[in-house]
Amino acid sequence: MDRTIHSDLIRLARQLALAVQAGEAPGSGQIELCCAVRSAYYAFFHMLSRQCADLFAGQDPESRSEPAWLQAYRSLNHGTVRSRCVNNKYITKFPAEIRRFAEWFVRLQAVRHSADYDPSVEFEHEVVTAAIEDAASAMIAFETVSEKDRRAFAVYVTAPLPR
Repeated sequence: MDRTIHSDLIRLARQLALAVQAGEAPGSGQIELCCAVRSAYYAFFHMLSRQCADLFAGQDPESRSEPAWLQAYRSLNHGTVRSRCVNNKYITKFPAEIRRFAEWFVRLQAVRHSADYDPSVEFEHEVVTAAIEDAASAMIAFETVSEKDRRAFAVYVTAPLPR
């Protein structure tokens, strides 16, 4: 498997959490746990960005337009993805793996917002580690879903909803 931003970010999140567990983090380790949370969320975001780009513009670099691929990769909006993930009118129509991915996207985004914007937040190592592993599992499950359903989800989170 080729290296991807999302797999590198999950690996980084795990390394940061392990450093805290091993007592190798300076101070309380809260900065490392905040960075681990951020890394797990951005792993989700980049995985979905890559799915959109690959599904819209093509996976093979030799047979796709790179500007089109990059445009599709950059097409996601954090707030739009979140609002679509909680929209029960539509999200319930997707397979369980995609619904689980959507739930974790919303959870991780909320925790990432705490890590980014609440200077008094304190994370527990076990909670962060569990969240990282659950997120990794949800990403793997998402990738097992049919291309048709992944493409439908990619369209759902990027394109305007029908009126």
